[in-house]
Amino acid sequence: MSVVESLPPRPLDPEELLQLNAAEALELAVPIEDEGRVSGVLVATDTWVKGLALDAAEPSWTVVETVTLDDETERVDGLQACEAAILRFRGDDPETLTPADAPGSFEPTPPDATDAADDSET
Repeated sequence: MSVVESLPPRPLDPEELLQLNAAEALELAVPIEDEGRVSGVLVATDTWVKGLALDAAEPSWTVVETVTLDDETERVDGLQACEAAILRFRGDDPETLTPADAPGSFEPTPPDATDAADDSET
């Protein structure tokens, strides 16, 4: 049974994601959402990364992108490509997302220490 076939036809609970991450067949399973139930997952082995998305119309999970890892393609590049594919699958444009509305990978940049010092003087 493949990873996709083993997933329930609904978003994953955080506990289910932990179980998936512990699967021997995978080295990594991470959500693209920051919290709550998961409908986009990046899974990886030492040779590939896959982007899995819940197709709400079916409902079932589907592989929306697969990136083969080799000497020219690092895992981080595969993860980013698969996350962008999941976003496009959902109807979002990954190029136009801001940190405020991105589902998981973008971290807001903390204010520069000099900006904070300038703000405290006023």
